[in-house]
Amino acid sequence: MSEKNKNINKEFIIGQSKNINSDDIDKVERKKKRLNKILNLRVFSKQRQKLRLLVDLLKEYRSGNYRIIPWRSVAAITFTLLYILNPLDIVPDVLPVFGYMDDMSVFMALYGLVDKDIEAYKEWKLSKTID
Repeated sequence: MSEKNKNINKEFIIGQSKNINSDDIDKVERKKKRLNKILNLRVFSKQRQKLRLLVDLLKEYRSGNYRIIPWRSVAAITFTLLYILNPLDIVPDVLPVFGYMDDMSVFMALYGLVDKDIEAYKEWKLSKTID
């Protein structure tokens, strides 16, 4: 793992997510086409459902339907999705396989950071489908 990738951890996400605002949530929504393209990549196949859950969570938050989540978690999720969407991040996505390694590292660090919030959202979403 390169020195740059060692810096991709929870602290990295927390630090970077402090710069996120509500306009960035809209930016994720506008980049839906690129996000769907990324979700279909083989490297994300095992994480596809989790990524889609994060996108759904942001949609519900943005629409005001789901607000039972701290802003720091929303900001961290938004930062992570924007990071994954950015083709010119720490390791450019044009490099086969390696280009998505940092994206996956950021995603895994995020999941460790907001796991409880995501689980709460899953339960809320499940309860809405039962109603």
